[in-house]
Amino acid sequence: MFPTRVVDSLKYLIFPAQFVKLDQPLSLALARLAEEEKQSLNEVGKKMLSFALQHRQEAAKNLKTWQSLTPREKEITALACLSYTNKEIADQLIISPATVKTHLRNAKRKFGLRSKLELRKILADWDFSQWAA
Repeated sequence: MFPTRVVDSLKYLIFPAQFVKLDQPLSLALARLAEEEKQSLNEVGKKMLSFALQHRQEAAKNLKTWQSLTPREKEITALACLSYTNKEIADQLIISPATVKTHLRNAKRKFGLRSKLELRKILADWDFSQWAA
């Protein structure tokens, strides 16, 4: 366990002109991580906050891109993210595999991606279960 003075000093991360209060479990987790990484609390806190902000910005960008897709592109992208093959998607939607391929190509282009695997990766934490047959 960490000495009380260490835990007390972890209750706040210092930001310009303000403090962010951390609860004890978060303070302890941050202290353990700093110790494991052999870095200062401030450095670990900055890296964690930077990572979280970057993840949040990417999520917002992906949502905005998703909203720009046509209804058919959304449907096909969702099924592709559920690991349906192009043929399975075509059979389910009663369209040709070439049409599926075109819609996927358009969706990948809008997301700035080159492959279906990349598309699945950036949307991996999205719940597409409502799109399943």
